[in-house]
Amino acid sequence: MIQTAALHLGVFMIPWPLVFLLLGLVVVFIVGKFFQRRYTWDVQTWARYQDALWNALWIGALVGRTVFVLQHYELYFANPIDILKIQDKGFHLIAAVVAGVAWFVWKNRSIQRVVLAWAVALFITVQALGWSLIQPLQTQHAYPNLVMHNLQQQPQDLAQFSGQPTVINLWATWCPTCHREMPVMQQAQQDFPEINFVFANQGESAVEIQAYLQKHQFRFEHLLLDPAGALGQHFNMFGLPSTLFFNAQGELVDHHMGELTKPMLQHYLNKIQTNP
Repeated sequence: MIQTAALHLGVFMIPWPLVFLLLGLVVVFIVGKFFQRRYTWDVQTWARYQDALWNALWIGALVGRTVFVLQHYELYFANPIDILKIQDKGFHLIAAVVAGVAWFVWKNRSIQRVVLAWAVALFITVQALGWSLIQPLQTQHAYPNLVMHNLQQQPQDLAQFSGQPTVINLWATWCPTCHREMPVMQQAQQDFPEINFVFANQGESAVEIQAYLQKHQFRFEHLLLDPAGALGQHFNMFGLPSTLFFNAQGELVDHHMGELTKPMLQHYLNKIQTNP
């Protein structure tokens, strides 16, 4: 299933940047296979080409993660275990691509330059085409025309949040990753009073939600009921937790599917506070 944030293949959810990177690696492999036959490379040259290709993925991932961590070093170093939580998708994509390409070119510097030129050019082309094709899915409008209800069954129009940057978190009490990020979201609600934090529960009753909040002593200012999952359907976000980030004009700036760590949440908050 093609969704806004990721490609769903059965139980697997693959973020689009990773889809494009893997597709690019496959294309570079095919290029190498073509030139291996054309120039009759020996076994060692072909083995080095393949090793450099797959190692470039790990080198790029390591550099991309390192750069992102250094960009948010104060938050990561305050809680170093978060550095290992790569599920927060905190990677600097450009740094990762540059590092991976540089590694691949350097390890294959002895082969024909035309091969490297074709490999790098096609890899970059795949990335550019992939993003241009998926961009329409990621370009969303402002808040949907929805009137939801709070725990007291009072109607709440999402349009009321216009005028301030707003974070809308889609969650459920049965979701373990939702539960793990709740303390992070609650702390952010206290630390950033200039930002609206809206918690839209997906498909559960007010009784279930109140019991959960009391048990774990969570307090959220804006908690809404979304019994039919209308927000997830509107924004094509079906995994939980999912978080939507809007600027003060009510325009969707970014989104995140999966657990949020404090540094990653800060990254998104910076974007909606600076995005015009």
